[in-house]
Amino acid sequence: MALLKDYELPGTGLIAPNAYHVVTNVKVEKRMADFKPPVDLSMPDGLTPMDRSIGTEVYWAAGYTAEVAVTIYKDKAARDADAKPIGFMGINPADNKYGVSIGTEGMDHKCKFMLEVPSELDHIAQAYRHLLTTDYYSGSLEV
Repeated sequence: MALLKDYELPGTGLIAPNAYHVVTNVKVEKRMADFKPPVDLSMPDGLTPMDRSIGTEVYWAAGYTAEVAVTIYKDKAARDADAKPIGFMGINPADNKYGVSIGTEGMDHKCKFMLEVPSELDHIAQAYRHLLTTDYYSGSLEV
């Protein structure tokens, strides 16, 4: 499974058409309770206001959170040949095993989502589904 999307090599203007974007890691963590806002003694209740609007649950709500790492190859043949990838995106730099450039138009902070447990989809399939909801991957072809 992968997503096909044009990929611009950071700072070069060079575009790899229909690059092969592969979810290479999904780190799952169970958060046992909602995070409390940090202490802020300047506030009347002593707590910092925390954005708890819809869509921000991944930063504070109890449940399963997932961090996605995506490795980007020139095409499927390059991946199958174990060629060096051309890009990477993700929250955790340790997942960038090849040390390739990151150039994903601010996507890295969107590589975290609330995992549905239980679900008919495994965590990898949920990661692809999440990526397709972002502006960056909107219109990408799932292969």
